[in-house]
Amino acid sequence: MICYRQKKINILFGSLLIVGTWWLPVHAQQNAPSPRQKAVTTEDPTIPIEELELMIKPLTKDELEGEAQGWMFLLKTKVKELSDAEIAVKRKNRELKQSQEAVDALEEAKDALEEAKDTKEKIETEASPSGSVEALDAAQEAQKALEKAQDSVEEAVKEEKKTEQDKTLQGAIDKAVEGTQQQKDKAKTSDEEVAKVQEQIGTISNKVVTDEQEHKKTELGLDKAQEKIEEAVEAKTEVKKQVLVNVTILRDERAALSERFEVVLEELETKGGDVELYQKYVNAISGIKVDVTDTQGTWITIVGWLQSKEGGQRWANNIGKCIGIIAGFSILSVILGTILEKSLGMFPNISVMLGQFLVTLTRQGLFVVGILVGITALEVSIGPLIAMIGAAGFVVAFAFQSTLGNLANGLMILLYKPFDVGDIIEVAGVRGKVEDVNLICTTIHTAQSKIIIVPNNSVWGNIIENETSSPVRAMFITVRVSYQNSITQGIQVLQDIANSHPLVLEDPGPWIDTGELAEYAVNIWFMVYTKREDYWTAYCDLNRIIKERFEQEGIVIPLPQQELYISEAMAKEDGPVAQRFKGMTLS
Repeated sequence: MICYRQKKINILFGSLLIVGTWWLPVHAQQNAPSPRQKAVTTEDPTIPIEELELMIKPLTKDELEGEAQGWMFLLKTKVKELSDAEIAVKRKNRELKQSQEAVDALEEAKDALEEAKDTKEKIETEASPSGSVEALDAAQEAQKALEKAQDSVEEAVKEEKKTEQDKTLQGAIDKAVEGTQQQKDKAKTSDEEVAKVQEQIGTISNKVVTDEQEHKKTELGLDKAQEKIEEAVEAKTEVKKQVLVNVTILRDERAALSERFEVVLEELETKGGDVELYQKYVNAISGIKVDVTDTQGTWITIVGWLQSKEGGQRWANNIGKCIGIIAGFSILSVILGTILEKSLGMFPNISVMLGQFLVTLTRQGLFVVGILVGITALEVSIGPLIAMIGAAGFVVAFAFQSTLGNLANGLMILLYKPFDVGDIIEVAGVRGKVEDVNLICTTIHTAQSKIIIVPNNSVWGNIIENETSSPVRAMFITVRVSYQNSITQGIQVLQDIANSHPLVLEDPGPWIDTGELAEYAVNIWFMVYTKREDYWTAYCDLNRIIKERFEQEGIVIPLPQQELYISEAMAKEDGPVAQRFKGMTLS
């Protein structure tokens, strides 16, 4: 029985083991991260950007990671190729420097030999006892010059061999001079000749110039050496030029790859990928470094950049687009502003201030939009600029609280239109004609020909008296009549004046009535209506006519007067009142 149970346990355990062995790999395979997709957009590195954007649009985040790595590999390879070419240029510069030094040393050796020859001829002519010493010194100087020339030639040959032994740099040079093999062979042949001349100089440098034949042989060797090295310099210069041209081409290719790589990175970032390291790499390898000490290289680099599709031509096209866009928006702003200005004339209820504000906002707003669109044509992202403006908004708002308050109050004045340009108002203790209103302040021209600028905070925060908001103005004059005259007569004269004056309106008609019984006169209230533009003319004219008519009708306009009553005791000659008013005439 025990054996039977043990057998069942063994069978059950074996079954579980088989199931576990099958299930675990399947489960692990299902939960394992999917291998990164192979990049498909890198098959054509020159793919148009518009097509690339459409190709990567349906890709997932993981797939875009694979695409980013693929473009990263292409860009890294191109940057390595460009770096090798730039190193080759610097190596060629060192070769040219050594070769030029060799040419200068050979020139100095020729001069030293010539000087030794002249010294020898002079000694033979003068037969001087010390001539042998001078000849020996000259010969030694020539010997040193020859040795220096030999060392310079050896250094030039070593520098050339150093470049030839570096397979990477030689590969960059070979690629640059591809198609100009004849020039490459010429440079190589020249180097071989330099090596032969080096041996010849070594033979010559071991001799002292003793006769004319030997001198001519030495000069011939130096001339040949100099000629061959100059040929080598010319050949190396041409090779360097070809390498510089290739560097410009490689920079264009790098820029094109970087642009496409950034398109992929932008899509990857949009879908949640981390592109910080990729972006740092792109920023690090971008740009052009120019060695200003190399005049030829600087010139070729500048000219090549100006002529390249990804350099000068591209930026010239972008700048042209930018200028065209800004000019187009400027013209459009003027046209739309003019149309809006004329259209606002169809709406008489819109104030002049609001109309000017809308026209100015339209023109300047379209111009600013044109500048922003023009900046995008220069391939500059305005997103960071807008973000920076938004971040600085709080600081600006805090720093310019008063100005922003004027701005808000200026908008309220424009919208609610308590007055308009040309109106006569009184606000914040200032009375005059409104010359201009903007979002910050209001300009008022006073009767004293003063220009007063009032901040909009003070305008909107105070009581505004507008004397010209209505086409009809009421004129109120208080006319004083003596108690001794008839009130009815005074009212009748005023009524006649109002009816006969040409600037006084019939509708609404004049209103004249007894106002109050004052201390020394009866005040008659005289109110008539005139047109807004006739107000001050009628006001001055009516005051003059009232004075003249009252005099004609015998109506007195009394002056302030006071009656004094003096008691009998105080009126005595020796009383205090008499003493005070002694010598004075009372009336």
